[in-house]
Amino acid sequence: MNLDYWSSLGYYDRIATFAQSLHHDKNRGKTMVGRAQLSQGQQGLPSLPIGEASFANLRSDKRLYVDKTGLLEQLLADGRYFFLARPRRFGKSLTISTLRSMFKGEYQLFCGLRAEAWVCQRSNEQIPPILSLDFSKFDSTSSAEALNHWLNRKLVTFADAYHITLTPEASSAETFDTLLERLSTHIAPVVILIDEYDAPILDNLNDFAKIEQFRKILRQFYQVIKGSQDCIRFLFICGISKFTKTGIFSAVNNLIDISMHKKYSSLCGYTQEELETYFTLFIDDALKQKIAGSRQDLLDTIRNYYDGFSFDGETKVYNPFSLLNFFYEYKFLNFWYESGSVSFIENYFKDHHVESPEKYHRIKVKPSMLAPREIENANPESFLYQAGYLTIVERTDNYVILDYPNQEVLGAISEMYLTSIYQIENFVDRGKSLWQALRQCDWETVLRIYNAAIASLPYHDFFEDHQRSLRGESFYRSLFLMLLRACGIQAHGEMPTCRGRSDVVIENAKYIIVIEFKLAHRARDIPQKRREGEQQIQSSGYLEAYAHVSIPVHSAVFIIDEEKRQIVTT
Repeated sequence: MNLDYWSSLGYYDRIATFAQSLHHDKNRGKTMVGRAQLSQGQQGLPSLPIGEASFANLRSDKRLYVDKTGLLEQLLADGRYFFLARPRRFGKSLTISTLRSMFKGEYQLFCGLRAEAWVCQRSNEQIPPILSLDFSKFDSTSSAEALNHWLNRKLVTFADAYHITLTPEASSAETFDTLLERLSTHIAPVVILIDEYDAPILDNLNDFAKIEQFRKILRQFYQVIKGSQDCIRFLFICGISKFTKTGIFSAVNNLIDISMHKKYSSLCGYTQEELETYFTLFIDDALKQKIAGSRQDLLDTIRNYYDGFSFDGETKVYNPFSLLNFFYEYKFLNFWYESGSVSFIENYFKDHHVESPEKYHRIKVKPSMLAPREIENANPESFLYQAGYLTIVERTDNYVILDYPNQEVLGAISEMYLTSIYQIENFVDRGKSLWQALRQCDWETVLRIYNAAIASLPYHDFFEDHQRSLRGESFYRSLFLMLLRACGIQAHGEMPTCRGRSDVVIENAKYIIVIEFKLAHRARDIPQKRREGEQQIQSSGYLEAYAHVSIPVHSAVFIIDEEKRQIVTT
């Protein structure tokens, strides 16, 4: 995409207007511009739509928009009833808002977009009633009765806008049924757009009795759709999961699930092509600010941090929220995890037996494990996939291989374990100090920092659940990796070579560190375990794998003293 494209959208004409409204905020040291904010060094670039879920606001403010309207036009041609599951912060709400603007025929917002002709063609038609429900706005800490009341109030308010008098029924399902019938009779069939349909369920994962009460309300509500198909013009439902047994998939038996459909795999998220096309000015600006040595280096680093999500096993996409924030900050940070509440994930981890993060690298599961099911019966692999922590890296008719999509997600899940599972305080400072010591090959300091983290764990964390046996080598290795990843250090576990797998590999532009872990049940076994580790590094060719690099390659053997629950090394 060249500069003429940006000029055609009026970005450069707006810069003069921006300049008149700029003022310097001395307290924060940032330049502000009304609703849109440009970070230092980004003046002259289009405004980024960070956190913007309104398509109308985004286009009216002339913020950068990655055009997905062609896919939505195709969706409208393919059918009438659709379901989409995507992790949080992937643009689901913006997708719903775009559909709303399309049905309203707001053609002025679609100038230059792929669906411009489709919207213009319908701009002179009668606008259908458009019912939008966002369940994330319901207070999920309240009762099932409150949910019923909330739905009733939303439906009555919607009816008032069309001058239809609607008296709330005993159940919101009955009110919904009456509303659809009257609107379709007196106005037109209704467009229904439902966002975060599963929010009341996910927000209460630690209270299954309450979940069942919510299910009853929601199941009855969605069952109305099955008997009202003549009253509905279009239905789009989205959320994070496909687990909750709310009656959607049984009530609407012709609901098309596009969550893993190849055609719509990039509907939410940015592809590599879209990154290099729409963000070319930001990439150039990042290079001017010395973010990376070359354009390819920058693209590779961005890809390692934020790319890799795949919902069909083929197409890879970036998390939009993370990518936008990177181009705002020009820093490789964990934007996704810290962008909002992840309490539903933490509650699931606490109430289910979830193995350490290393257990889920390239895990092979049956396709049926990703199918809709009750949340209390959802296995960890399936739940982590729905939540965005695992993604599809390979898919066949017989199996699906899941893995972590990128470095940001590895850091996020590491941070979650350290805070919610192991409750290690100051883990970021510990990780950074650990990294500084590793860079200098100061093994004494490395062990002191790491052993202090181990010593902070409660007694019961050293035992396997139910078996009451001491945890093995993988426990100590995983904790070591998590401390590094949680502070943004690129560290790999079980890196394959032609003759084996190295336990830990830490990569940097200036050096590589290979570490082998060995478990000694008794103190007298430590010398032998040390020799075994050294021999394994040599015989398995762990260092030979990096013979082609021009930077130093270091190695170490970490011996786990099981009796003292400490690490010793060479």
